[in-house]
Amino acid sequence: MKEIITLTGMILVSSPLKEYDKRIEILTRERGRIPAFAQGARKQGSTISACTVPFTFGQYQLYEGRNSYSLKSGVIENYFGNLADDYTLLCYASYFTEIARYLTREGARADGELLLLYITFRAMQAGKVPVKLIRRIFELRFMAIQGEAPGIFSCVRCGSSEAFDVYMPEGGLVCDGCVKKDQHFKGHYPLRLSHDARYTLQYIISSQFNRLYTFQVSDGVMEEINNFMQKYLARYLPHHFKSEEFL
Repeated sequence: MKEIITLTGMILVSSPLKEYDKRIEILTRERGRIPAFAQGARKQGSTISACTVPFTFGQYQLYEGRNSYSLKSGVIENYFGNLADDYTLLCYASYFTEIARYLTREGARADGELLLLYITFRAMQAGKVPVKLIRRIFELRFMAIQGEAPGIFSCVRCGSSEAFDVYMPEGGLVCDGCVKKDQHFKGHYPLRLSHDARYTLQYIISSQFNRLYTFQVSDGVMEEINNFMQKYLARYLPHHFKSEEFL
C-alpha cells in the first residue's frame, strides 16, 4: 500500500482532466511546487472538490507516485477564493501565483515562498494597503527569498552607505566616488533613489514577514519604486507572465 504524506500548501492552479478529475499544482512548504491529480474532484458531492480550488490554503494528504501525486483528502485552513469576486484582485492574485509557479520547483522546500504568498493574499483581503504597492512588495521580497535581491544597503563596490544611484548592470547601488573612478559607468543610465524610496526597498527586503504589509508610501515614492522594479525585473526576471497583461 502506498504511504500517505501530509503537506501544508496552497493551490496555485487547477484544471479539468478527463470527465470527472482535476490536475492541480500545490505550493507546499515541505516539497516546493508539486503536481497532483484529484480523481473524482469534479463529481457532484465530491469530498475533495472544495480543497482543489485555486487560492485555497490547508493541509493536503497525498499518495506519492513516480512522477506526480494523487490527492486523497484535504483540510482547508483558509480560503481566498473570494478574491475572485473582485476582477482587479483576481488579476493580481493570478499574477502572484504565476510568479510562484515560475520561481519554485519540486523537491526544494518553500517555507518563505509559501508564507509570503499567504500573507500577500491576507493583505489583499484586508484592503488596507494599495494593491499596486502590494505587488511591488511581493515581487521584491520573492526575489530576495530566491537570492536575487539588489544590493541597496551600500555601494556594491566599496561598501559606502552614501550610495544613492542604482546602476542595474552592477546589481545595486554604486556611490559617486566609484562612478568617477570607472569610466564604463558613463554608458549606463542611473536611477536616482530618494532617501525614502531607498529606505522602503531596504525595509521590504529585510523586515519580518508580519510587518511587510503595514505601511503605505507617498505618490512620489510609489513612482520611484515602480520605476526601479520595472528595470530591476526586466534585467533579473526576464520572463513574460501572461497574467501581467491584465494588471
